[in-house]
Amino acid sequence: MNFIYWYNFMILMGMLLSIPCFFFDLKGFKKGHRMVFSILVLVSIVEVYGGYLARQGIRNHWVYNIGFVYGETILILTYLSVVLNSQKSKVILKLTALLFGIFGILNSFFFDSIVQFHNYSLTIGSILIILGCFYFFYVVMTQDTYLDEKLWQVPDFWVVSFFLLFYSASMMYFSFLYNIIELEDAMRSRLSFVLKVIGGTMYLVLGLVYYIPVFSKKK
Repeated sequence: MNFIYWYNFMILMGMLLSIPCFFFDLKGFKKGHRMVFSILVLVSIVEVYGGYLARQGIRNHWVYNIGFVYGETILILTYLSVVLNSQKSKVILKLTALLFGIFGILNSFFFDSIVQFHNYSLTIGSILIILGCFYFFYVVMTQDTYLDEKLWQVPDFWVVSFFLLFYSASMMYFSFLYNIIELEDAMRSRLSFVLKVIGGTMYLVLGLVYYIPVFSKKK
């Protein structure tokens, strides 16, 4: 089976596996789970519909611009605002998400056509997410947010770690997208394969990680 189908399968499985967590006691992680589930639903829709358009020979860049470049970035920044306790941090992250959304609308209407992939906007969004992840870890190390928790039992820790890993890789990939396009097919395929492995693993982990507080509670 073509690897792209395995990639989509991992995303869909992450979304489906996340559903039962709505019926469990997640302690203080319910809001984070709802945001992560929203991200998984959005990505599943984007990949399924984007793949459908591609198979029909229809240009699908607008789907990835709206859903992946702008939509997912906004949801991740909102997620970070939810899991951080500081009111100032919440306001800054929500404002950043709002401004990035406004930037996306203005950019699509006046600068870059929505039917062309906005790789530079994705680079900006990735930088914002990476900075947000670093700030999360700064808070973890300097404040008592998870003082009473074992860090490996905190779903937010794993979610943010995988966000940092994936967006660090994707930022490098899409920042040099036009240079990568000029590479040999074999090299370009390897780079794309590695990025999809990281992405597919991340989405699958997002669907599983909120079972941690359920099982740790039973113990």
